[in-house]
Amino acid sequence: MKCDNCDGRGVVEIERKCVICNGSGKAKSFDPKLTEELTSEQIQMFLKGICGACRGTGVQKRMEVCPVCKGTGKSSKCKICGTTIKGDYDLCQKCSKKPHAYLLKNSCGIEDLRLNRVYVGTVSVVTDLGVFVDLNKRLRGLIHRKNLHNHTLNEGDTVTVKIGGIRGSGDIDLIYSPMKDYAVVEVEKDLPIIRISDISKYVGKIVEIRGLVTHVRLTGGPTIFSVIDTTGVCKAVAFESGERAYPEIDVDDVVRIAGFVRRRGSIFEIEILEMEKLLGEEANEIRKFVEKEIERRSEPEFRGFLVESEVLERLKEDMLRVAKELRKAVFESRPIIIRHHWDADGICGGVALETALTNLVDETTSDPDAKYYLVKRKVSRAPFYELEDVVKDLDDSLEDMVRHGDKIPLLVLVDNGSGYEDIPAIQQFITFGADVITIDHHFPDEEVDRYLLYHINPYKAGGDSNYTSGVICVELARMIYPDVDLKNLACVSIVGDRAEGEVLKYLELSDYSVDELKDIALALEYEAFYLRFRNGNQIIREILGFGRKDRQQKLVKMLSGYAKESIAEQLKTIQDGYRVQELPNGVYLVALDIENYTRRFTFPPPGKLTGELHDRMKEKYPKLVTIGYGPDFAVIRSEGVSLDIPRMVRELQEELENAGVEGGGHLVVGSIKFIPAKRRDVLSKLAVKIGMI
Repeated sequence: MKCDNCDGRGVVEIERKCVICNGSGKAKSFDPKLTEELTSEQIQMFLKGICGACRGTGVQKRMEVCPVCKGTGKSSKCKICGTTIKGDYDLCQKCSKKPHAYLLKNSCGIEDLRLNRVYVGTVSVVTDLGVFVDLNKRLRGLIHRKNLHNHTLNEGDTVTVKIGGIRGSGDIDLIYSPMKDYAVVEVEKDLPIIRISDISKYVGKIVEIRGLVTHVRLTGGPTIFSVIDTTGVCKAVAFESGERAYPEIDVDDVVRIAGFVRRRGSIFEIEILEMEKLLGEEANEIRKFVEKEIERRSEPEFRGFLVESEVLERLKEDMLRVAKELRKAVFESRPIIIRHHWDADGICGGVALETALTNLVDETTSDPDAKYYLVKRKVSRAPFYELEDVVKDLDDSLEDMVRHGDKIPLLVLVDNGSGYEDIPAIQQFITFGADVITIDHHFPDEEVDRYLLYHINPYKAGGDSNYTSGVICVELARMIYPDVDLKNLACVSIVGDRAEGEVLKYLELSDYSVDELKDIALALEYEAFYLRFRNGNQIIREILGFGRKDRQQKLVKMLSGYAKESIAEQLKTIQDGYRVQELPNGVYLVALDIENYTRRFTFPPPGKLTGELHDRMKEKYPKLVTIGYGPDFAVIRSEGVSLDIPRMVRELQEELENAGVEGGGHLVVGSIKFIPAKRRDVLSKLAVKIGMI
C-alpha cells in the first residue's frame, strides 16, 4: 500500500513562515550572504522591496522526509490482524509479540531470509546427516541431527525452523524450532511488473506479469498457460509431474504470475513460481485494458485489392468485418476451424486463410505450438458442410474445451456453406455457441443467412461464381496479414475452377504460366483425392510452392502426369458409356453411365470425370448439358445454357416427394442425390426440365 501522507513518494512538502520577511512578503533589505542562494530574478525582487526568498508569498516551501512512512513511501497492513501500519512493516506491534512464523512464497530467494526468524517448511528428505526442509520451491535447508533435540520427523511433515546461518556455498543451516498455535505470515517478494512485449530483456531474472489467461494446455510434463496483456501473448509453464497445475485457474481469469524468464531456442517463456487469481477492481481494470487493446489490434489493414473490381469493392466492408473477427479470434486465443471443399479452389482458399492466420499467431505469441491448436484446416469431401463433418468438429472442440479450457471455435466454411443443405450441420454447431462464417461462390440460399455470423459471396454483390472462393480468401488473407504473398493461390483457384471474366486479371500477376497453373491445380486434386479426409498440410504446401521450387516442379510434373494418365484411361473406358441426345430446344444432352463404365475409388472422381467429358464435348456442341449419373447421384455440367440447378432441385423435391432428392451447387454446375429406386424418375424429369429451357 502507498503511504497516504506522501502518496508513495517518501517525501512531503512543508510550508513555514518566511524567516526573511517574517511572513509579510516584503523586505527593504536582505542579508548579502543569501546572494549565492538566490537567482538574479529573486535579487531583483528584493531591490523592488519584495521578499525574493518567498517571492512575496510570506511562506517558504521545502521537501522533508515523510514522518509517517519514514521515507519508504509505503504504508502496509498487518498481515495478521489487518491493522494499517505506518512504515514498511509486516506486523503491528501487538501481533509481533504473538507466536508467528513466516511462509516464503516461491518467488523468494536466499536474499530474503533473515537470521533467527522462524519460517514454515516441509520435510522433503530424512537422512543420517539430518533432515532436509523445503522452505519453498527454490530454497532447501538442513536441520543437522544435533539440532533435532531427539525429535523424530517424517517426509511431508510441516515444521517451523529458524535460520541458523547461511554458508558461503549457499547452504542453509536450520534449527528446529517447534511452535504451537502460531499465525502464518506470508512473505512475498517485491518484483518488477513487466510488459509481455519486454520479456526478452529479462532472461534469467524473476519478474511479475499480470494479464488474462486465454488457453490452458495439459501435457505429459508441464501445464502450459497462455497469458495476454495489452502488449502481447506469452507462454507460462508450471511443472507438476503431469498433473494439472493451479487447477483453480481457468481460461478468462485475470492472474498475477511471478516466475523466471527462460529462453528455449528463439522462444521466451516464464517458468511459474507463483500464480494467483486477481479479483475485484484490479482484475476488472486489467480485463478492460486488455479487451480494449485487443479491439484496437484486431482492426485489419487494407492496402487495396490485387486487381480492380467493382464486385470486390462492394464486398470490401463485409470482408473487413470478417478479417477483424478472425484477427480478434487469434488475439483472444479462440480456436479457428477452416472447413473447405477438397478441390483446387477450396484448397487454395483454405490454405490462404491458414497461412495468414498462422503468421499472425507466430507474430503475437511466444508459443511455437499455438498455431497448431488455434488454427485447424480441415477437408470436406462433399460440396457442403455435412453432418459427418460437424460431428467430428464438435467432438474435437468439446474435448478440447474439457481438457484445455479452450473456447468454442469460430468456424469458417470455404467453397461451401451457402446452400440449404448446409443448414442442419451449421445449426448443430451453433447450438453450442459457435459462430459460423461462410466464404463461398456457389449460388446462395437466403435461408442459410439466419445461421451465419457473416456470409461473403460474390452473388451478394452483383457478381457470379467466377469470383472463386480462392480469390476472395486470398484478398481476405491480405487484410488479416498484409505482408503475405498469396497471389499464385488465387490464380490456381481460377484455372482449377475454370473461371472466366475479369478475374482473369489475376493471371497477369502470377509467377506461373497458365499451363503450369493448370498442372498445379490438377496435382492438388489428384493428391487430395488420395488424402481422403486428411488435410495433408505439408504435401499440399509443397505442391503450392511454399517449399523448394525445384522440388515443387518435380512433384507437380509427376502428380499431374499421373492424373492425366488416369483421366485418359477413364475416358477410354467410358467411350461406350455415354450417349448424346438433341432436345427439342436445341440443347444437346450427354448422359454418362458412371456406375457401369468406370472403376470405383480411383482418380478421377465422378465430378471430375464428368467435367473432363464435358470439356471435350463442348467443342462440338455450343449448347450442351452433361450429366454423369450413378446409382444415387447425378453430376451436372452445362455450357451455353441458362440453368438454375438449385431451382431444379427444389422443383424435383416437390414433384418427387418420396425420391429423397437433395443437392445444389452453382447455377450451371452442381450435383443431385436421390434414392437408387427413383433414379429413372429423377433423371427423366431432369431431362424434361432441361429440354424446356
